[in-house]
Amino acid sequence: SKVMLTLREKEILRLIMNGNTNQEIVSKLFLSINTVKSYRKRIFLKLDVKNMAELTKKVLTMGLAE
Repeated sequence: SKVMLTLREKEILRLIMNGNTNQEIVSKLFLSINTVKSYRKRIFLKLDVKNMAELTKKVLTMGLAE
């Protein structure tokens, strides 16, 4: 099944995959920390992963990484 991520979710996913912390994402995208945390939570839910290792694997196998 194809996972549908919004453009913003993809943008945040890319930043997460590049090793940015929540705080760095806050600074780059001018969002609140709570917004970034909820995006991260939603991305993890949509991709059905529990941690960074699973996220990385999933992103690579699904070809979501640019």
